[in-house]
Amino acid sequence: MSDQREFWNERFAKEGYFYGLEPNLYVASIIDTLDENRKILFLGEGEGRNAIYAARAGHQVTALDASDIGLAKCAERARSEDLAIELIHTDLEEWSPSDSYDAVLCSFLHLAEPLRSDVFAKVLDVLSTGGLFGGEFFSVHQLPRTTGGPKDETLLYTASALESIFSGLSCEIAELHECDAELFEGRGHNGIASVVRMQVRRR
Repeated sequence: MSDQREFWNERFAKEGYFYGLEPNLYVASIIDTLDENRKILFLGEGEGRNAIYAARAGHQVTALDASDIGLAKCAERARSEDLAIELIHTDLEEWSPSDSYDAVLCSFLHLAEPLRSDVFAKVLDVLSTGGLFGGEFFSVHQLPRTTGGPKDETLLYTASALESIFSGLSCEIAELHECDAELFEGRGHNGIASVVRMQVRRR
């Protein structure tokens, strides 16, 4: 088992849902703008809160995560609501996409370089033309705060670093900025946090 799988399995093995049952508000706002019946992939989806929200809205949903325990919780929720969600259990280092999507979404995906750039390039490859990649990430300015996020600066983001990644890919940046946001996400994320919000579209 990889270190990441072990870390997230330990976190998600706790009783209840570590990040709550409700979706990330920014990701939910993106989902709300999508046309009906879109094919959406969620990266690092953990216990499935964003995927459940999208499936309820009638989208074709796939959830990917390194934690089999997190995905099992997602599957349990989906079954209880009679929702269809495809699950992919893999580390992003080993991810070999075999499908295409109208949107790829994530919330607080903790990736260091060079994996970050590699994964984001793969995302652009799996998006259909005009497809959307969107997400909310913890900013480097979140480091001293106690409202969530890793205490490793290599796993945190800046808008300028993301702009550098996407400037070399076949996409247009629709939104990219850093801001403070109030999080209400279970035991894991609570209070004012510094985040980077991003939306890009494949050309």
